Amino acid sequence: MWYSTLDLHEQRVNELTDDVKRIEYHSKYLAYLAKSIREGADVRGYFAWSFLDSYEWLKGYKVRFGLHYVDRQTLIRTPKLSARWYKNFLINNTHLAHKETSTLYTLS
Repeated sequence: MWYSTLDLHEQRVNELTDDVKRIEYHSKYLAYLAKSIREGADVRGYFAWSFLDSYEWLKGYKVRFGLHYVDRQTLIRTPKLSARWYKNFLINNTHLAHKETSTLYTLS
């Protein structure tokens, strides 16, 4: 059986969406954030910057740092590995946030 090889564009998309270092960053950042909360920090929210690859003033469109890859020609958005990780993180840790929040309100 014959399989075609990925074209250059597909290879580039695969490289850009396999963003393990971004996952490592968010994982470590959120671990330290959780530690700070346990130690009494008043944290009311967190968001991942940026949701989509966007224009960066100093770098133009060369640097891609969003959770979703954006094809500049078609504007099709493809979730990167980090977007899937972040979604999984939120799904699997939501119960902890509800538990801690309900504890905070009952202690008052």
